[in-house]
Amino acid sequence: MLLAIDIDNNFTKFGVFRDDNLLSTFEITSQKNKSIDEIEIFIKLILKDKNINIANIDNIIISSVVPKLSEIYEKISKNITGKDPMLISAGVKTGINIKCENPKDVGSDRIIRAVGIKNKNCDCIIISASSITTIDFVNINNEFKGGVIFPGINLFAKSLYQESAKLPEVEIKNCNDILGNSTQKSMQSGIYHTYNFAIIGVVEKIINEHKLEKDNLSIIVTGPFVNLIKSDKYEFKNIANLGLYGLKNIFEINKEKLQK
Repeated sequence: MLLAIDIDNNFTKFGVFRDDNLLSTFEITSQKNKSIDEIEIFIKLILKDKNINIANIDNIIISSVVPKLSEIYEKISKNITGKDPMLISAGVKTGINIKCENPKDVGSDRIIRAVGIKNKNCDCIIISASSITTIDFVNINNEFKGGVIFPGINLFAKSLYQESAKLPEVEIKNCNDILGNSTQKSMQSGIYHTYNFAIIGVVEKIINEHKLEKDNLSIIVTGPFVNLIKSDKYEFKNIANLGLYGLKNIFEINKEKLQK
């Protein structure tokens, strides 16, 4: 079995694969102050609770945007399997051509999501609706052309009440009407609609600049806030665990190296 680990700034996601099947997923917070032993014990307890025998995990692949946690999970992986994990880094084949000024600067989280799309035969816009929102474009030739990075909807909300003496903390929710008839509802509307306007505006700009045809375009959404993205103009395809599938696909591309 393969254990895929996607380390983000706020959460670390795990996926256990047997061949092409994603057997189980779970996540923990990306805490930098936890020891190797604490994290390893926690992982083992969760796997046991999910009836997954840790002895059956043959390989581990890791994507990380948190350097300090990269080192910790490398050691944990070696403790679990007895060998070094595969890390998403320079030298690892991804199957996509990164057409950016400095390909090494592109976060591995964005790369694995781009690789997570199976049977891609069209242009793709990938929206990751998390605490950090990314919108990336991968064309039909499997070229990663770049993207946009901006705050997630939770950071929009957080900035309002943290930077104001009187505005309260509010629940983030879908809003049909644009005008709120109370301070709380006005904030909720502003947070919800501004986030959607930003996403739809970026998507339209990408489509127009690259002269993309709707009939040959897939707009993919993933992440914890996908239910807060709405458009009457575009159809979104929700793919959960996109990054984990990307890690699995990258492992398949590179696994021959492990056998040499």
